[in-house]
Amino acid sequence: MSINEAVPYAEGMVKGNAAANADQIQVQDGNGGYKTYYMSNGLNAKGQVVAGLEGKWANGGSTTLATDKLGNGTAFWYVRNGWTSESPNLVLTVAGSVCLLASSTKEITETYSHIANPYPTDLPLNDGIPFVEGMTKGNAAANADQIQIQDGNGGYKTYYMSNGLNAKGQVVAGLEGKWANGGSTTVATDVIPAGKGAWFCRKGSESITLTIASPIAE
Repeated sequence: MSINEAVPYAEGMVKGNAAANADQIQVQDGNGGYKTYYMSNGLNAKGQVVAGLEGKWANGGSTTLATDKLGNGTAFWYVRNGWTSESPNLVLTVAGSVCLLASSTKEITETYSHIANPYPTDLPLNDGIPFVEGMTKGNAAANADQIQIQDGNGGYKTYYMSNGLNAKGQVVAGLEGKWANGGSTTVATDVIPAGKGAWFCRKGSESITLTIASPIAE
């Protein structure tokens, strides 16, 4: 779906005539940066009306309607203009169809790649995002691929792909090839909630094709 179909205007969004004074959506562009869209107030820099743009996402740096599509499971940043800790919550409506595939894939080509749960239920890290060829295993988050999920307090909870060993090189039963809780040698039981995104931090230099397995597939 196009970005305007997928994330329509909602009460409380800040409209503006440029990205600098409006709410934004930022999507990784695959080249180390982001493509930015802003919620338009329907005016250009001179205050003139641009037909059909009011209450729509516009392409950053222009006054053209955004027609880019958001594929199933695409993660993005939502940037609230003028947000403070006292700002009221903003409730987004995100439209789209439910992914019915038993699994989907995501290409990891950058050190930090935005990933998302494409399914309508919570996605367990283990089983949901299994080890695949190219992932870097380690005995701590510092030397292994990571998944980082926002913790709701301004930080992240980190998980790493374990090689099955602890800091002393001893085998930890059942941990090899599993996501472990950062700072420990325990198997992670946490999930990426439905509709939420996360970071995949790649420690190697080769591209990785993640498999994201449906928790509801029969």
